[in-house]
Amino acid sequence: MDADTEEPLSELELARHRDLIGRRWGPWIVRAIVTIMAAFVVLAVANQFGQQPSTSTAAGSAARLQLSTPSQLRGGLIFQTRIDIRALRDIRRPTLVFGGGWFDGMTLNSYQPPATSQASRGSAVTFVYPPLHAGATMTLYLEWSANPTSAAWSRTLPLALDDGATPLLALTRHVTVFP
Repeated sequence: MDADTEEPLSELELARHRDLIGRRWGPWIVRAIVTIMAAFVVLAVANQFGQQPSTSTAAGSAARLQLSTPSQLRGGLIFQTRIDIRALRDIRRPTLVFGGGWFDGMTLNSYQPPATSQASRGSAVTFVYPPLHAGATMTLYLEWSANPTSAAWSRTLPLALDDGATPLLALTRHVTVFP
């Protein structure tokens, strides 16, 4: 045999490398880490960290507001929020007020129908829409991304419906974002 190929073989020790003498905990630590990672994959496949939407509803004398969005997300996930507004009386200037939690660690990719105007109100973002007459329904679809670098696990998502500056309805959702 060539001297170059015998050199590395002479450094192997049967007791340490085959019988693992002196390395009792090393393989078990590796196995534990791999098991934990595999458990996360199995739970994700079982949709335990998924984006199954749930619905919240608020009703008042002027309107009914229904919000459908996931309550659990994985970082990097793209998801949809659906908002249905049913006017029970005329609403001259329907204004949706999204609290700051909606934009903390999330990116709004698109929304339909487009608002006639947008503005900020403190940490909130407002979308103003054309008038809604009694009995009319408006459905709004928003597509979001949960930013993968977001460190926040749990956040509050406040949503309000105003008629201009007059509050009509409000509801609050909570979302958990998994890394």
